[in-house]
Amino acid sequence: MKVENFHSVGVCFSPLTQIELYTAIFQPLEEAILIDDSTEAKVALLDFYKHLLDQWTVSLHSHPEPRPPAVACSALIDYTNRLALTILQTSLTISVCSRVLCFYEATASLISQPALRSVTRIVTPPSELIYTLYFTHSLSTLSRLCAILALYKRAFEVAMSPKHHENELQVYPKEYVNHFNGFLMDICNCIWRGRAFNTSDANALACLLPAPIFTSLNKYISSLDTAISLPTLFSLSFSPLFCLLAISFVRELEDNEEEEIEIRHAGPVTQASLKQLEKDGGLKLSWADYRLGVLRYVENKGVMGVGELMYNTMKHLMTARENMA
Repeated sequence: MKVENFHSVGVCFSPLTQIELYTAIFQPLEEAILIDDSTEAKVALLDFYKHLLDQWTVSLHSHPEPRPPAVACSALIDYTNRLALTILQTSLTISVCSRVLCFYEATASLISQPALRSVTRIVTPPSELIYTLYFTHSLSTLSRLCAILALYKRAFEVAMSPKHHENELQVYPKEYVNHFNGFLMDICNCIWRGRAFNTSDANALACLLPAPIFTSLNKYISSLDTAISLPTLFSLSFSPLFCLLAISFVRELEDNEEEEIEIRHAGPVTQASLKQLEKDGGLKLSWADYRLGVLRYVENKGVMGVGELMYNTMKHLMTARENMA
């Protein structure tokens, strides 16, 4: 952590204290906390910066005009991004991921405050952090990540609207916004489109997976089963986080139609298998209704974040959900 990257952060927000803050307070604090260089120490430091961000957010609510606290919050988030990524690179337990997500829930809350939108700048998490959290084995972690990204997306939409465009703090390079949109495209490709690691879609980042590794993994998967491919293994039907919920949704529909159907789906569900199921006297269910139904089924189980991101990223899903209500 470099001192110069934190010089814009202040406690009293006085010009005389901003430059001295890191060397006088934060650097000695970090040296004391990180003396053993353990994950626990780094997480404790992350918790401190999260609470500090909360305090500064309250301060901004008291004085929402453009002033040093707004710059301080952005500098703090940018600075803590590297700490959060370092933590995830040393430990991926559910507890550690949760503490990292708590920090980003605080940042998402800050940039989502209507009263503060004109004085705060959106600082996105590191790409590696997004994908590390996305590919964990915790549905709760994935849901919280998606909820955070949905809030970031809405904040960017407001910032890019005409009435905010002339605000210097709310002007973002096209490449910066497109890079964030790449996170959304990749997650939608994984969950919704069955096209994980795609590079041909606009802004897609392929989840940062290098092309040679994708080719090797896809070849290996195809050698195990010619009916599946690597890009489909992260979809609703095949993902280890969703597959049980997805087939449970189908089973409930089949239970309700038990007297009307002659055969049950063996699973996992695909677009082709649903068509064949109907021909064989099984459940009549379209591919679109299946995917939307799984999303709603997951939401009913308390997993709200995934749907929030899908609905906010693909607007036609919101209309479809309303029609199904």
